[in-house]
Amino acid sequence: MLRRKLDLLRPAPEKRELINADDETIVAKETRFPAGVTSRRQAIGVTGTAVCASLVGTAMPALGAPAQTATPLREPTPPPALAPQADLVNVLAYEPQARLVLGPQKVAPILGSDRTVTDRITLRPRVNIPTRDLDLTSTLFGDEHFAPIIVGPIADQKRFHAEGEAAMARGASAAKAAMVVSSDASLPLATIAQAATTPLWLQVYANSPKVKDVLAEASAVRAKAVIVTLNAGTSASGPATPASARIDWSAVDAVVKATSLPVIVKGITRAEDAKEAVAHGAKGVVVSNYRGGDAAALTGTLLFVAPVVQAVGDQIPVLVDGSFRRGTDILKALGFGAKGVLIGRPVMWGLAAYGADGVQGVVEMLQTELARYMCMCGRPSLASVNSSVLRVHAALPPARINGG
Repeated sequence: MLRRKLDLLRPAPEKRELINADDETIVAKETRFPAGVTSRRQAIGVTGTAVCASLVGTAMPALGAPAQTATPLREPTPPPALAPQADLVNVLAYEPQARLVLGPQKVAPILGSDRTVTDRITLRPRVNIPTRDLDLTSTLFGDEHFAPIIVGPIADQKRFHAEGEAAMARGASAAKAAMVVSSDASLPLATIAQAATTPLWLQVYANSPKVKDVLAEASAVRAKAVIVTLNAGTSASGPATPASARIDWSAVDAVVKATSLPVIVKGITRAEDAKEAVAHGAKGVVVSNYRGGDAAALTGTLLFVAPVVQAVGDQIPVLVDGSFRRGTDILKALGFGAKGVLIGRPVMWGLAAYGADGVQGVVEMLQTELARYMCMCGRPSLASVNSSVLRVHAALPPARINGG
């Protein structure tokens, strides 16, 4: 009887739930779980969800609600970085760097080139020719140039770099290259001249109303030559002139009479016009199809060079510009008889991306490539370069459209 009373006072043993691998149903009805929960595993899951929700400050999904897909983590994409200049392997690599710095709108005027003609011409290699005494020196208008590569005229260079033509002059001088200053420069010619240690030439538009003022500035800074641009309007900001427009030779006469500097006529593409330029007192010509504006991707000028050289003979030197991007391009121009090449857009890429250092890098890269391929073709001096180094391939047939 006493034992019976003690058993009544002793608490009842806890009932255990049996959880089988195939059946997680909780047998004990006394276990108090939230409504709708029938197993310990579900209870643990609900508790874990609540804890996680409280930690991250998000609302706990309702029991039985469809699972939400977690948003994948995305690492932030860093903005494109300017490549170290030393990593650029050729001149063409400077263009995307200029795009990066300037953006699509600002960079547009200095983009584009046409390689159709250039790529049809290849070089003939020649070995067993001594080239240890390689010499790139050229003489133009009384000055000795380290190489036949000249920085061409580009207007308003502050559009592309804060220091504009001053940085261009420093870079060109560091690379031992002459520079042509546009009459529409963003800095006074005197300021540009202070930054330069190599020869300066001045460019002016034939029909510009400020020809006399520009020529007076050129004399004051002791410029070495004047380039007169034909059939390209009166300024760099004007519209392009049709290629069929006639040349106003009276404008050339006016410039020749107004200055004692050598006058170089730019914009020649035909042999007849080259002869006419000589007759009007030109001391040099630039083979160029530039007609004003910011026109890009003009047809290459290489095949115009030889007829012009044949027309003028040894009377005056022939220069050329237009889509020169590699040292091989320059060697091809020299092979056709040109005495020098004007470089425009590539040096602007260098200026925009790296300032004066970029200009120097572009010019020196072209000088190095020219020297390398002169050696590979067995031409140790400019005097030894002629048309025998070139091979002109036939143009590709036009593509057929719709099987026609």
